[in-house]
Amino acid sequence: MLGTDPATCDRFGAVAQNVPQHGGAAVGWQEREVDPSRSARHFYGAETRRRRTEVGWSLARLSGEVHFSQSTLSRVENGDIRVPDGLSEELDRVFGTGGFFVRLLPLVLREAHPAKYREILTTADRAVVDESYSPIVHGLLQTDRYARHALRIGLPYAPEGEVEERVRARLGRQLRMRSAECRYWFILDEGALRRAYGGPEVMADQLQVILDAATLPNVVVQVLPFTAGGHSETSSLWLLTLADGHQVAYEESSRAGTIFEETQAVAERRALYDLLRAQALSRRESVQLIGSVLEGLTTDVS
Repeated sequence: MLGTDPATCDRFGAVAQNVPQHGGAAVGWQEREVDPSRSARHFYGAETRRRRTEVGWSLARLSGEVHFSQSTLSRVENGDIRVPDGLSEELDRVFGTGGFFVRLLPLVLREAHPAKYREILTTADRAVVDESYSPIVHGLLQTDRYARHALRIGLPYAPEGEVEERVRARLGRQLRMRSAECRYWFILDEGALRRAYGGPEVMADQLQVILDAATLPNVVVQVLPFTAGGHSETSSLWLLTLADGHQVAYEESSRAGTIFEETQAVAERRALYDLLRAQALSRRESVQLIGSVLEGLTTDVS
């Protein structure tokens, strides 16, 4: 496993060191040309560098002012890493930018999801009905610890900073579920309840969160039990309905996803989803099954 990303650990750590300066940048950290149009993260980095050079500060000077290491600041300016917690507030403070960097941060965090997912996630943010089947716990229902274990398993060679960035992005998408903007229908495979990610304690917390979500007025949770036998879906299926009635389907395997917008293709997947819904336990029976699995886990933990 690779070491922890400096951005996750150097808050108020070693700050400006006596490193020789040349051209406003610390020797040892390459200042590359940044294209601000490439992404929100690169725009953030370019703006950080622009504000720094406007006031005539070196990386060492900025490091001393905001209490983040020169290495982290250099990588932020180059767009190489996620924006670490607390940096936006510090940049607004020292540059007097009136909350500019804090306001920009949500746009940067949206890009924490890989590019291949951004189109479907943008569509999901506009949906009024969100229906899904998942062989593991759906991301909108995951706890931080479950998400961290699931992402680490899926990204076994990724730096810790990348995994943490994905966790933050995933949890951030859950806020909308607690509003009245969208209705959610989750069908979870029974295997999602019984396959342990992180051990009994992590799974017990996870199942309790699912039970809590099931009480929300805009959320339905059903379990597709082992006793239902075989079914059509071996991967995730997602159906989104927009305010104008337009529907989008999305199928995702462990390494790829496909968006379907053509009417017939969406209709075919809706028919398959309806069959899954018919095979699943009722809401009450699903809650009972989840509670039964949770009871077994809490007994193991105690």
